[in-house]
Amino acid sequence: MSKQNTKVLLTGASGLLGRQVLSHLTAEGVPCTGLCFSRPREGLYKLDITDFAATRSFVQELQPTMIIHAAAQRFPDKVESDLEASLKLNVEATRNLAEVCKEVGSRLIYISTDYVFDGGHPPFFHDNKPNPLNKYGETKLAGEEAVLSTDPTFLVLRIPVLYGGVKTLNESAVTVLLEVIRSGKPTKMSSYEVRCPSHTQDIARILLDMIRKSPEGGIYQWCGLEKLSKWDMCKIISKETGLDIGHLEEVVGAGGTPRPRDVELDREKLRRLGIEHHTQFKEGVMGDLKQFL
Repeated sequence: MSKQNTKVLLTGASGLLGRQVLSHLTAEGVPCTGLCFSRPREGLYKLDITDFAATRSFVQELQPTMIIHAAAQRFPDKVESDLEASLKLNVEATRNLAEVCKEVGSRLIYISTDYVFDGGHPPFFHDNKPNPLNKYGETKLAGEEAVLSTDPTFLVLRIPVLYGGVKTLNESAVTVLLEVIRSGKPTKMSSYEVRCPSHTQDIARILLDMIRKSPEGGIYQWCGLEKLSKWDMCKIISKETGLDIGHLEEVVGAGGTPRPRDVELDREKLRRLGIEHHTQFKEGVMGDLKQFL
């Protein structure tokens, strides 16, 4: 799809990933209209995408060629505590958006998660059978199924835990670790679950590549190239900042909301298309944290 005839609509444009996607597409000369709701921002359109009639009307008027659906309840604990609202946003709104995409002839890229897998036998390929361990993973998997059952030419991009471009430390499960380190309070820190974190700028670049290359429909996956536990991340932050982590206690078992142990995603389907972007974690996270130090 050429840049000249591309017109993108982005949901969740005020969110962690959405801000980077909007910035990158705009910088690359790709027209992009951003939607937001809970965090309104100048230059974005406020729209409740769980209001199907209003969403349908907006999409029909804009007539985008591509919709990137990044809006979601992405915090597992919040999904568990308010499942009804999370289902409405992560599943029902996704199904409705897919249907209106098909009506107007737009193509949809749905942002999903590595949490559709149970973490038992990584790396997970795009066609492995999902088995989410928590409600968040279940809602995102249901969103995937809603998208691809509406139109198999639509795209799903599964991604890992994100950091990069945060406005507050608690916006990312990665950067919030600085708060924990600086608090000085005794805290248990898991080395059980490992993730392959990605910088939001890398995902933004991948999405632009997908728009330009227009691959066949289906599921694609990307995650960072470094496998790290929260304990590992704390040690990196401590080494780079000189902050003490003597008050942190390493724990090797699972706890809290059920989370998979290792959900590394296979990246080869995107790599075969020449799509690959990775920021080294140490450089990326310190670039993110310097504003708070």
